[in-house]
Amino acid sequence: MAKFINRKTLKILEYDKILTQVANHTSSLYAKNTVLSIKPSIELCQAQHLANLTAQAYEILYEHLVAPTFSMDEMEDILDNASKFMTLSCADIVRVGRLLRTSRLVYNSIYRINSQNIEDIKALLNYLYVDSELENSIYESILGDNEVSDNASPALKSIRQSIKACNDKIRQKLNSYVTSSDFSNFLQDSLVTMRNNRYVIPVKSEYARQVKGLVHDQSASGATIYIEPMAIVEMNNELRGLCAEENNEIGRILQYFSQKITYACDSLKSSYQNVAYLDSIFAKARYSQEIKGNKVELNDNGVVEIIEGRHPLIDKQKVVPVSINLGRDYNTLLITGPNTGGKTVSLKLVGILSLMASSGIFPPCAEDSKLAVFENVFCDIGDEQNIEQSLSTFSSHMTNLIYICNHVTPNCLLLLDELGGGTDPAEGSALAISLIEFFKNKGCKTITSTHYSDLKEYSLVTDGIASAGMDFDPITFAPTYKLIMGQSSSSNALEIATSLGLKKQIVENARGRLSKEKIAFDNIIKGAERSRRLAQEYEEKAKENYLISEKSAQTAKNALEELNVQKQKLEEKMKKGAKDLLSDYLEEADELLEEIKELVKQGDEQALFEARRLRKKLADIKVEEQKPKREYTIADGDVEVGDRVFITSLNNQGEVVSINQKKKECQVKVGILTTTIKLSDCQKIVAEEKKDKVRITVSKEFSNKAFSFEINLIGQRVDEALYNLDNYISEAILHNCSEIRVVHGKGTGILRKAVQDYLKTSPAVESFRIGKYGEGESGVTIVTLK
Repeated sequence: MAKFINRKTLKILEYDKILTQVANHTSSLYAKNTVLSIKPSIELCQAQHLANLTAQAYEILYEHLVAPTFSMDEMEDILDNASKFMTLSCADIVRVGRLLRTSRLVYNSIYRINSQNIEDIKALLNYLYVDSELENSIYESILGDNEVSDNASPALKSIRQSIKACNDKIRQKLNSYVTSSDFSNFLQDSLVTMRNNRYVIPVKSEYARQVKGLVHDQSASGATIYIEPMAIVEMNNELRGLCAEENNEIGRILQYFSQKITYACDSLKSSYQNVAYLDSIFAKARYSQEIKGNKVELNDNGVVEIIEGRHPLIDKQKVVPVSINLGRDYNTLLITGPNTGGKTVSLKLVGILSLMASSGIFPPCAEDSKLAVFENVFCDIGDEQNIEQSLSTFSSHMTNLIYICNHVTPNCLLLLDELGGGTDPAEGSALAISLIEFFKNKGCKTITSTHYSDLKEYSLVTDGIASAGMDFDPITFAPTYKLIMGQSSSSNALEIATSLGLKKQIVENARGRLSKEKIAFDNIIKGAERSRRLAQEYEEKAKENYLISEKSAQTAKNALEELNVQKQKLEEKMKKGAKDLLSDYLEEADELLEEIKELVKQGDEQALFEARRLRKKLADIKVEEQKPKREYTIADGDVEVGDRVFITSLNNQGEVVSINQKKKECQVKVGILTTTIKLSDCQKIVAEEKKDKVRITVSKEFSNKAFSFEINLIGQRVDEALYNLDNYISEAILHNCSEIRVVHGKGTGILRKAVQDYLKTSPAVESFRIGKYGEGESGVTIVTLK
C-alpha cells in the first residue's frame, strides 16, 4: 500500500507550482524550503489538523489583525558549529540574536490573543526558545558582523580607552615632527600615516638618513620613504601590545557567547524549525486568502462535492467555476464534450483541489464543498510519448494504465484523459469500457474524459456511472468551459470544423460517411441539450419571477410595519391629548381652590378641607386608553343643533351645541370639551345609545393604597415642608385617621417652630404635643385630628 501520493501525479497536476506560490508568502529561505517540501497527507486526521492550523492562522491574520514577523537568517551551519563547541564569529552570534528576537516576538504576538479557537497554534509556541537575557546581552555586546561593543566587558572597555590614549599620544608626538622646522624640509607631506599597523611619517628619499628610525615602506616612485621615528617605536610597540590584548578579550567574549549558544543549541534548533513551520502555516493562510480559498469539509469516504471550484493556476479573471460530484450515488464519472472545451482542466481541478485540501491549503471553491483525502491519486493525462524508449502515445498510456491497475486500491482517485485513445476507435472504446469496469469493481473513484459514443452509451445504461458534459454555444459551437452534471455532450467535430473554415463539401462528405446509428445518437444528445437549455431558460425566468414576488412581498411587509408605527404614534398622540385635557381640569380645580380659600378666610374653614378632599380626588383620576372607534352610520340631511356628528380632523364623535351659518362653523361638545369646528369637517351620523369617547374615571389605586401614619419632613425647606404637611393632613382625613406623627428633627428648631405655628392655625387639628421619651422627643410632634 502506498504511503505517499504518486510523484508523477504531483508533477502532472502541477502541485509544485501551487507550493511555489505559497512559498512566496514566507519570510525566510528555510521556511520557503519547508513549504516546497510539503506532501499531501493521506490520513484524514492529519489533513484535518493541517486545515485547522491554517484556519487558526487565518483568524489571527484577518480577524485579530495580528501579523507575526518570521524573518530570520540561515542557521543550520551556525547551530551545527555551535553543537561542535566551535567559537562563533560576531556575524554568527548576531544571527543567533536575531533568531531569539524573532522567536520572542512571534511568541508574544500570538500568545496575547484571547481566543479559544487558536489553541493548536498556541501549542506550537511551546517549541519556541525564548531567552530574553541572552538576546539582550547579544544585542548590547555585538554591534555588527565585525564589531564588538565597548560595553561587552569592563576589561575590553579599559583596553580600548588605553588604546585611544596611546593613539593620541603617538599622533601628538608625530605631529611635533610634522610641524617642526627642523624636519619640515625632510618630509614629502605634512601628514601622519600607517604602514604595517604602525604609525610612520613620509620622508623624502634624499633625506632618509637625516631621520633616525625604522623604514617600513617606500612609494612606487621611490621618492618617498615611510619611516617610524625611533622616538615612537616604543609607543607603537605599546599600541601593538594593547591591540593584541583587545583581540584576546574579543576572542574571550565570542567564546563566552559561543558556549551560551552551545548549551542552548537543541532549543535553538527546535525554535528555528518551528518558527519556519509557523511561517509556512501563515503562508498557507495568506495564499488561501489571495486565491479566495475556503476551509471545506474533509472525509475519507471518497466523497467529492466541488461547488464553484476554480483552478488556482488559471487567471482569476478568465477561469470559469466548475461544480462536480463524485462518490455518493456513483464512483465513476464520464466527461464528454468538444476538444478545447475544458475536459482536461476539469479533471485536473478535482485532483489539485483534493491535494491542496490534504495539505492544509484552502482550495478556491465554495465553503460548503466537500473533498476527500485519498490514499493515492493516479493520473493518465496528456501525451507522454517517449522517443528514447520507443514508446508511442498509445504505448505510453498503456504503460501508465498497467501501473495504475497493479497499484490501485478502493481509496484512490483516478483521473484518466481520453481513456482508450491513440488506437483503433473500436478497440479503444472496448478497452476503455473494460478498464472502467475493472476500476468500478475495485471501488475506487474514477473520472475519465472521452469522445467515444460507445462509452457515452455505456454510461447511460450502467449503474454507478454518471455523465457530465462540457457546455458549448449551440450557434457558434464555441466552448463555454462550463461543466453540466448529468449531461452528455457531443464532440461537434464537423460543426467546429465548419466554423473554423473547412470547405463545405469536405464536411458534407464526412457527414455522409457517418453511420445512421451515430447520427441518431448524436441527435438524441443534441435534442437533450436543447431541452436542457429550454428548461434552464424556464428555470431562470421562474427564479426572476420569484425574486420579483419576494421583493413585492417585502415591500408590502415594510409598508405594513410603517403603518403599524404610524398607528402607534397616533395612539400615543391621542393619549397625550387626553392627559393635557386632564391637566387643564386640574389647573381649573386649583383656581377653584384658591377661590374657596378666599371664602374660608371669611369664616367657613371646614369648606377648605372639603375642597382639598375634592382636589385630591381629582388628582388621583386617570385617563383610560381610548378604545377603537366603532362603526357609525351616516345620516341624511343637514347638520342641526343636537345632532350627533363625526369630526374627521379629530377622528371622534360629538354633539352639536350651536351653529353659525354665516361662518360655516358649529360648536361641538366632545366629551367634556366644547370646540368650534368647520361644518365641512362634520358628518351627520345616526345617534347610538353608547358612544366611544375618552372617559375619565377615579383611580382605584387611592383606596387600595397603604397609608402611613407618619410624615418625615427632615431636610426639606419650610415652604416645601408645610405644603407637603398640608397635603398629608388632607389625605389623613380621607383615611379617617385620628392621630398622626410629624417628624421634623431637632436641629436649630426652625422647622419645628414653623410646623407648630401651622398646626395652631389649622382647623383640622384638635391638638398637638412634643413627642415623649421613646417617641422622638423634641424631634417629633404628635398631632390629634378632629
